Amino acid sequence: MLDAPRRLSLMEPTILDPTTLFYRVFHDSPVGMVITTLAEGRYVAVNDAYAQMLGYTPQELIGQTFPMLGLGHSEERNMVVEVLRLAGKLGDIPLLLRTRDGETRTTIGSVQLEEFNGQTYLVSMIQDLTDHERIQSALQSAESRFRIFFENIPLPLLVYDVATLRFVDVNPAACRQYGYSHDEFMSRSVSDLWVGDDDTLATTRRLAGDPVARLAGASRHRRKDGSVIDVDVVSYTFEMESRPVRLSIAQDVTEQRAIETALRASEERLRIIADVTTDAMWDRDLTTDEVRWSHGLHALFGFDPAAAESHSWWHEHVHPDDSEALEASINAVLASDDNHWAGEYRFLCADGRYANVLDRGYVIRDDAGRPLRFIGAMVDITSQIQVAEAAARAAQEERQRLARDLHEAVTQSLYSASLMAEAARRQSATANLDATNDYTARLSELSHQALRQLRLLVYELRPTLLEQEGLVGALRHRLEAVEQRAGVQARLLEDGAVELPPALQSEMFWIAQEALNNALKHAAATKTTVTVGATADAVWLEVRDNGCGFDPYANHANGTGLNRLRERMAKLGGQLDIETAPGGGAIVRARLALDGDGWHNV
Repeated sequence: MLDAPRRLSLMEPTILDPTTLFYRVFHDSPVGMVITTLAEGRYVAVNDAYAQMLGYTPQELIGQTFPMLGLGHSEERNMVVEVLRLAGKLGDIPLLLRTRDGETRTTIGSVQLEEFNGQTYLVSMIQDLTDHERIQSALQSAESRFRIFFENIPLPLLVYDVATLRFVDVNPAACRQYGYSHDEFMSRSVSDLWVGDDDTLATTRRLAGDPVARLAGASRHRRKDGSVIDVDVVSYTFEMESRPVRLSIAQDVTEQRAIETALRASEERLRIIADVTTDAMWDRDLTTDEVRWSHGLHALFGFDPAAAESHSWWHEHVHPDDSEALEASINAVLASDDNHWAGEYRFLCADGRYANVLDRGYVIRDDAGRPLRFIGAMVDITSQIQVAEAAARAAQEERQRLARDLHEAVTQSLYSASLMAEAARRQSATANLDATNDYTARLSELSHQALRQLRLLVYELRPTLLEQEGLVGALRHRLEAVEQRAGVQARLLEDGAVELPPALQSEMFWIAQEALNNALKHAAATKTTVTVGATADAVWLEVRDNGCGFDPYANHANGTGLNRLRERMAKLGGQLDIETAPGGGAIVRARLALDGDGWHNV
């Protein structure tokens, strides 16, 4: 606090001459200046800079005591004055001054003796260091925080001199990444880390030496053990100790690059698969419900993939009778730990028809098990279902045919055999041996006929060997299983190598089987010969028997078996010839001409 006001007899105008240079320097100086009495240390002159430092006006300070050196006793003051007389001045004296608001300000002062009008005064210069110390403290704190940040950041930091490229500082993360100790780094330059050809190194050195360039991008560095790593580098230039240096952040991305490379290769393979496959592949983002489709969506169902980018679009094209159950099955998989889903449903095509599709999907989840993506493919199985339905109908028709044959052939033969047996019994009771022998012979013939028909039916119920053994093998098995067991001498002749497409083999086998069935059921043959042959231009088949034959021009010659043969050959575009006469056996010949695309009529 200031002392009570006290006016001096010696005032400033009598001390400083306004016309002098010192007067102007004293009042215009940005540094605080005061003039105090030698005996009591009271202010006799104060400039504006000093008064503003303490929050007073110069007039308020005149007459107050200046706390110079904290010397409150005359003996101490006299000792200081004596030193001043001998040395002339004292400098860099630390002072603590209190402002009007009670704030303490740190200052540094210098003092010297001067005479004005024959009297000696103390002239002091006071410099405020409070803001300077605050800045210094803040700077030290910032440097401390930076050092903590520099030492503990997990990213490798490299500081090197722009001119020499030698390291100035590195953090522990850089030491761990490259395998060098801090001292080993200090004896090396950043060029020791660079890996590349001469042009790459020259360009990197040129940019590193540019004091204003900001470097950013991928590079390759060599570790102490010689291994090479991929790094992403961001580099900045700044001044340190009056020289340009660079701070580089060099993050090891070797594993990340490998993963990215593998991902790009995987995505490229997926893109190729999506381009070459006819399946409609889809990728649903479960966070946005956006869906991406392959071109198969257009190839199979006629839609532009770009117009089908939402899950709701797909849902709207599912048949109404299938949509609810389908969504329930998808949601059940997404809510569970299972990643696989499959479903069959009807899908509305662009032309307005519904296609039967088989859809399979796989769920991709995050580390917490939450579903992120749903990827799969739709396959049009309409034709397969139609084929299956046609096969089912054909199987049903075949069962009906076999049942009809069983009824018409075997049942009637067995019924006739039972009548013959009853007649033979009656004739034997009357001791009519001739009639009994006649009925017994006819009963034996009927039994053999029924046995042949049963073996034929049993064979037809067995799965065909055509796929496993080919046309020749299937025909051989047929002759052994049916004709030979029925007591018919059967031979198979192969005229040339028979290598045919599976569909054509099936057709030729059906023709041979139908001809053999007719011979077995109606001709009472004891010998049968089947000849099959093929060249590059044609395939032929001949079935010859020594049975009873028939009149090809009679009405019964147009029976069901022969009619089926003629209709089948007409559809195939082939030629069917039948040679027969009553009592002269029969020959059935079938011939198909071949070309590069299949066969045609000759």
